[in-house]
Amino acid sequence: MRNKKTMNVALAGLLLAAAGQAMAGPITLSASAPAQFGKDNIKFTAQTQDSYSLHLEQAGLVSGTLQTLGTGTALPSIDISSAYLLKSDGVTRVDFTESKAGNWNSGLNWVEQWSLAPVSLSAGDWTLVVVEQGWGSKHYSAYQGGLSLVPISNSNKVPEPQMAVLSLTALAAMGLVLRKRRKA
Repeated sequence: MRNKKTMNVALAGLLLAAAGQAMAGPITLSASAPAQFGKDNIKFTAQTQDSYSLHLEQAGLVSGTLQTLGTGTALPSIDISSAYLLKSDGVTRVDFTESKAGNWNSGLNWVEQWSLAPVSLSAGDWTLVVVEQGWGSKHYSAYQGGLSLVPISNSNKVPEPQMAVLSLTALAAMGLVLRKRRKA
């Protein structure tokens, strides 16, 4: 029993180490694997821009969230001024929208929330950019977020008229067969 418990603890440690390494490299976004991103230990006063390489394996509807975090019981002291996705062509840009903001003129501790409404993006390489400024409080701040992909597939398209007629004919034929069986 003790060996099994030791093995489980070791396996959990390996998985955590692998997860930490995965965050360091480029983010791959697929329908089966939502992307997570974030930064911790933010304690500075200059505006900083963080960039994350992002690869979409297929075209689809991408949505996301971003939230500031504090440490312990402290509220965050970080102001995110923008967050967006930029296509590798350098032209196509999709912005997150701030859905919960604080009044930075009346204090230096606010939780901010940003969201990316589902938007159709093409497959390929993108860059996730987060522009933030810490307010140098006694506490470190952080942010975390996630992106998810819903693939655009042929099943979401409107069926062709011939397919609709064929389907209705099949349903009518099944109805006639059932009607004859009930009479018999």
